[in-house]
Amino acid sequence: MQLIISKNKLVRLIGTVCVGLFFLQNIAIGAQNSLELHSGIVKLIRNGKSMILQKAGETYSLLANDRLQTGKDTQVSVYLKNRDNTVKLFSHSFFKLDDLSEGENSVALLTGKSNFSVKPLPESSGDEKEVNQNEENKKVPENTLTAKLGGKLIKGKLTKLVRTKQRSKKKRFNVRTVSAILGVRGTEFVVATSGDSTNLLALSGEVTLASPEVPDYEIPVVANEVSHVREGSGPSVPVTVSVEERDSIAKADGAGSFQEVEFGPSEPIGSIKERLKSEDQTPRFDEESDTNGELLDRLDRLEDLETIVENAENAIDAATSKTLNLSMTFTNR
Repeated sequence: MQLIISKNKLVRLIGTVCVGLFFLQNIAIGAQNSLELHSGIVKLIRNGKSMILQKAGETYSLLANDRLQTGKDTQVSVYLKNRDNTVKLFSHSFFKLDDLSEGENSVALLTGKSNFSVKPLPESSGDEKEVNQNEENKKVPENTLTAKLGGKLIKGKLTKLVRTKQRSKKKRFNVRTVSAILGVRGTEFVVATSGDSTNLLALSGEVTLASPEVPDYEIPVVANEVSHVREGSGPSVPVTVSVEERDSIAKADGAGSFQEVEFGPSEPIGSIKERLKSEDQTPRFDEESDTNGELLDRLDRLEDLETIVENAENAIDAATSKTLNLSMTFTNR
């Protein structure tokens, strides 16, 4: 009997050591990323090995490339960057941690539903300088050129010029699904994906949504708006949902939480590609297309045009003055 007890203790001890080695691997790197199991069961897959987690209330460290598979009636919280970012997983979800670097987190939701809470990116001095410079770029050229032309002819093109000089806002958190790419700077949102479809609800802030087939074509989805992506189509036009619908989607368990939502129309991928190709071939007044000083030449021509216009206006004024003088002379006779 004593021998049997000793064997049981030995088995438990070996199991405890194995679990410890499993989670202590590279613990210095993964200490700031962790998983907390609230209910249900989770399979954690790391380097080809798997471990079943089923003790509610326990917290485990996570590493890049870890994969999580949740079971029935399961809720899990994944904490990234010392809880700056939180991902809540629901039942029957398959989740992967792609990249957990200092500057950016990249994760994948291959199936199931997740609620995300991402801390906003603080504006650095460099970002503020960029914004201020963009504001100056807006003011100075617009005031100067519209004054020279006296109106609306070039103003629309000038706005395009300023806009193309601005760099897109940096996204510090990215979510990938089979059918969509989401970019986040700081917000709360819900994602549910199954098969070839991904549904998105923004709870606060802004999320960009794109199809992997045309990743450069992305649309912004803001608070209380829903959109989705299906294979063969771009993101649907965002539609505002009611507070009741929003709360129902956020609280629901599983990928079917968007069943009652009516999404906006979407454009076929082929049509988007043709339009983007056409826009790329359209001449632009920007730095990229101005490789040979073309823009400067056009501005010089505008100055020449201004001189011609001023001379013409002076000539018209002089002719008008002469006509008035001549008219007065005839009247006096």
